[in-house]
Amino acid sequence: MLSLLGTAPASAQSSDSPLRSERLYLHNSGVLLGSTRVISLGGAYVGVAEGVSGFASNLAALAHRSPRLDRSWDVGLSFSYLDLPLGSPRQRDLDNDGFGDNALASRQLLGGVLLQYKRFGVGWYFRSTSLWHCALGGLPECPTGENIAIHYGHNTLAAAVALGRDDFIIGLGLFGAEATFSHHGEDRRYAETGVELDALYRPHGLNYRVGMSVKPQVAGFYRARPNEDATLAGRPLYAAVVSPAVLSLGGSVRLGEGASNYNRLSPAARRDIAERFGEPWLPPQQPLEVPVGPWLLTAQVDLISATEATVALHSFIDLDVATGKVEPTQVGRDTYLSPRVGAEHDTLPGRLRTRLGSYVEPSPYVGVDARPHLTAGMELFVFEYFEKWALSASADIAPRYYNVGLSVGFFR
Repeated sequence: MLSLLGTAPASAQSSDSPLRSERLYLHNSGVLLGSTRVISLGGAYVGVAEGVSGFASNLAALAHRSPRLDRSWDVGLSFSYLDLPLGSPRQRDLDNDGFGDNALASRQLLGGVLLQYKRFGVGWYFRSTSLWHCALGGLPECPTGENIAIHYGHNTLAAAVALGRDDFIIGLGLFGAEATFSHHGEDRRYAETGVELDALYRPHGLNYRVGMSVKPQVAGFYRARPNEDATLAGRPLYAAVVSPAVLSLGGSVRLGEGASNYNRLSPAARRDIAERFGEPWLPPQQPLEVPVGPWLLTAQVDLISATEATVALHSFIDLDVATGKVEPTQVGRDTYLSPRVGAEHDTLPGRLRTRLGSYVEPSPYVGVDARPHLTAGMELFVFEYFEKWALSASADIAPRYYNVGLSVGFFR
């Protein structure tokens, strides 16, 4: 797997206050952050890789043309609000350490845009988590203005190309990790990028796909401004934040009437292939309304890499750690596996899709068990204007954790 560690900027070393040498574990990569469809399917999407909502899981989705596409170009847009405020974030255990996070508020967002031209695709997506904690400790009521805001997440600028007869797609992108800590109008920023490589195999005439995604380990070092103190809210900053490398392998299969049409070519793809290779290269043509099987089953396993000298994100918030009374909690020292499964059904063809999934979230904390998650969701066609638009919802439920989201996007 790829890794980008780099070196700390010289400006950080010249700050008035020394940085702590440890690096903050950016987030527990086992927690599922994705579009409502991805969440509903338990995150098992690397072997599906279609639509603008899919390329956060597999960049090959950028060049994966819709089977109905009848023009040389296409555009996709998606935005998801993934953390509806249905309960107190104080009790939610986002990092799976066995205890509530004691956060005042939280928010999770994901968005993306893709542009396709013939067999090429480009796009950009972001996914972010925001947490607010009291700078004075875990008080029932925090005084106005005494919040510490933590914003962290990932974004990728990428391109993909479909090879052969659109049966093999590869994607390459700049995968960035960043974090910002804010208090009283001051902020401290960390950021760095690495290279992501993804692929999808979709054989014509068969009812399955196989996908792979390799996201690099990225260490974002403290980006100090000139004469900036390396503290915030009386707390010393850490040298870097780290996002662990993740290798994802997965597959999907269609079942039911017409399942062999799962990987059929769009009219636009057929014209493109005929121009490049000639008519003999084309598989048999299928009508646009051909059935593709009402059931979609998908499975995936994520291999999350170990990291070195990393401590829990809440070590920055903890006043006992900041004052030196206790040492920060070491995390991420082992390699973890996270299995995922999902199912989707065309309950009302052309109108309603329902979904169900599950995954096991490993804990980066020593002695804390992995926890199972149950996910569910739906996608409802609402109206057609230039494209078919749909409203989607998702839910992710586990011990000490919940996530309910809404999304607006294209119905395809």
